[in-house]
Amino acid sequence: MEQVQKLREYADLPCVSFQILPLGRTTHAGLDGPFVLFETPDHQRIAYMEAQRGSHLIADPNGVGVLTQKYAMLRTQALNTEDTRDLLDRLSGEA
Repeated sequence: MEQVQKLREYADLPCVSFQILPLGRTTHAGLDGPFVLFETPDHQRIAYMEAQRGSHLIADPNGVGVLTQKYAMLRTQALNTEDTRDLLDRLSGEA
């Protein structure tokens, strides 16, 4: 409960954006596993993936592009920021 309340608190910050992907989604763009997208100070885009058999740092623009598209798809499949805040309110008992 404390984590939900903290997330809700952070969701009101102007520099933070949360989107929750509902558990009921049986298919989504993240089924292949988690990944992190980075952009360096000189604007190079890099992706990082971890799996049971090791981690992968991807600097190839095509590989990063595929994951960037997956990230965009995940954002369309997740709740928008307002609905996410509403869900956090309900989970914390404030709505």
